[in-house]
Amino acid sequence: MIGLILVAAGSGQRLGADVPKALVRVAGDTLIGHCLQTAAQIPELTQIVVVAPPGIGPLPDVNVVAGGATRDASVRAGLDALDPATTAVLVHDAARPFAPAAVFERVIAALQAGAVRVAASLQKGSAALEQAVFTISEVPTAGVSVVGARPFSWGGQSLRSPELYDEIYGIHTMRQSAAAIVDAARHAQHRDLVILAHNGPLGLGEQPADMFGKDFGKPGGDWGDRDLALAIQRIEGMGLRVRAVVAGHMHHKLVHPRGALRTRFARRGGTLFLNAAFVPRVRADGQGGECSHFLRTHWRHGECTHLEEVWVDVHGGVHEIVPVEVLELAGAAPVVDEQAE
Repeated sequence: MIGLILVAAGSGQRLGADVPKALVRVAGDTLIGHCLQTAAQIPELTQIVVVAPPGIGPLPDVNVVAGGATRDASVRAGLDALDPATTAVLVHDAARPFAPAAVFERVIAALQAGAVRVAASLQKGSAALEQAVFTISEVPTAGVSVVGARPFSWGGQSLRSPELYDEIYGIHTMRQSAAAIVDAARHAQHRDLVILAHNGPLGLGEQPADMFGKDFGKPGGDWGDRDLALAIQRIEGMGLRVRAVVAGHMHHKLVHPRGALRTRFARRGGTLFLNAAFVPRVRADGQGGECSHFLRTHWRHGECTHLEEVWVDVHGGVHEIVPVEVLELAGAAPVVDEQAE
């Protein structure tokens, strides 16, 4: 028996929505609705558990349970609700409603072939995206090495859910995470690096509209990752050049003040900081179809020569190109305390 846990317990606060995130409507249906439509195409799935906040459920042929205070607690609630006879479990985030059925089927096939744990990428075969967690991927045509940083970051200066990181990656502190990023960089074949992260680094501002400033709850404060800032500090100390840090997590429209826009592109010294989090990421293309948002960068000999935002349909057609303005940051990066945790 193969079960599916749809993690849909987000409040929607950072999205600026008046309903739970899973009930936000995009392209004619809710996020959770799109996920359930996809799941219905996969006959191998024998049970579906939706982990949700108040306001969702009941749903036909789906077991709905209450989410926990953290994502790993929500996943645990989903596991507890599965039939004891379940032999394999897929965990999917409802915030990614357009993952095709083929992604689920690839994971199921790997599990049936004897894999113990599988992580799927929406772009099969893309080494830079499929395995970008504490690893290095080479892009010789651009003259850069891509370093994968810590995934699914909550943001802020403390490490949330250390038990989850310990189980999957063998780390449970910020310093261990920074060391894992640096260790990946040591194996780079190029001196010019691009760091791919979930959330950006500490040190880019404390105001809600700053690149990784906290705009929800009690607004204000630097919500960047301490481990990433520490890793960049150490990598540059090794004589390597961090040409760009590409992250997301902090949405382009602020919760407070509602609807205001965040700074998303900045440069300090020789490093570009790029926040690709545009929400919603999918919109109607005006011709009965859909197009998705991407941040496109152009590289030559280890330098980013151009960047732009593009909206692309499912056939690869470009519907809109949006120029990007890069904010120049004065001064050096703040020094990160090597001993702080």
